[in-house]
Amino acid sequence: RMAHLHPLVVSGMAVGGWNLAGFTATALTGTHRLTDITGTSAFGLSAATTLGMLAAKHGAKVALTPKPLLMTACVGAWSARLGGYLFDRIMKSSEDPRLKYMFREPGEPLLIGPSKFPLKLLTFWSIQAAWAWVSLLPFTMSVSRIADPQSLTFIGRHPTLSAACFGLGLAGFTSGLLIESIADRQKSKFKADEKNPRRDKWCDKGLWSVSRHPNYFGEMLVWWSMFVMAIPNAPIWTIASPAFVTFLLTKVSGIPMMRERYEKKFGDDPEYQRYKETTPLLVPRITYGKHN
Repeated sequence: RMAHLHPLVVSGMAVGGWNLAGFTATALTGTHRLTDITGTSAFGLSAATTLGMLAAKHGAKVALTPKPLLMTACVGAWSARLGGYLFDRIMKSSEDPRLKYMFREPGEPLLIGPSKFPLKLLTFWSIQAAWAWVSLLPFTMSVSRIADPQSLTFIGRHPTLSAACFGLGLAGFTSGLLIESIADRQKSKFKADEKNPRRDKWCDKGLWSVSRHPNYFGEMLVWWSMFVMAIPNAPIWTIASPAFVTFLLTKVSGIPMMRERYEKKFGDDPEYQRYKETTPLLVPRITYGKHN
């Protein structure tokens, strides 16, 4: 029966249901440890559900062809990598500063207290579900329609262009995943090194010497590349996915939050000002400079 539903509805049911379960467990237990692992695993769950829809509608032979399998593997690899990294981080700190103000203090009434519990928490989890659903638009629309010749775009009707887009997108996705993985590892190592006298300052080693936000650059490259992979049979409006991720990271929760935090801590430090002046904000410079 699910095979006859619109793929975006099925994707919404997968990410929405999974995040609702995570919200319920979080609200009941007060734990901070389920948020990121639930949010990232929702991507993998939705991707697997979309692939299952394709198999149910057109048979396992179609679902097990290279393009849908590779695209699903890409989402799964991203989900496992980021989820594992964030879960490891929260296990070490035990508290998520984003959630701290969303829980009730002892004796605080429901709904009308300072935390508005559980309304603020529910809003946070709803936004997290929307993040997964929107980010997966190109994947969902492409994989679900791979066997439908009517869905082919101009690029999809030209095998050479279609293959080039898929190859370019796959290379870009892999590169973006590697960049954000390496950047996160380098920063974690920098902060964890007790012998490092600068561990409480900004990271300027490795990829962080050629970009102030290489992890966010990698993340944006991942979702723009997924769109390129999908474009042979995904509608052009699914560009909303990488555009949304780019907007989120550059204007809302990524770079602006880090910039504000670092300016408060290091704004008066001449060395930090030099780092800002000599290191690109986002796109890594190709040539090596003094911060290597």
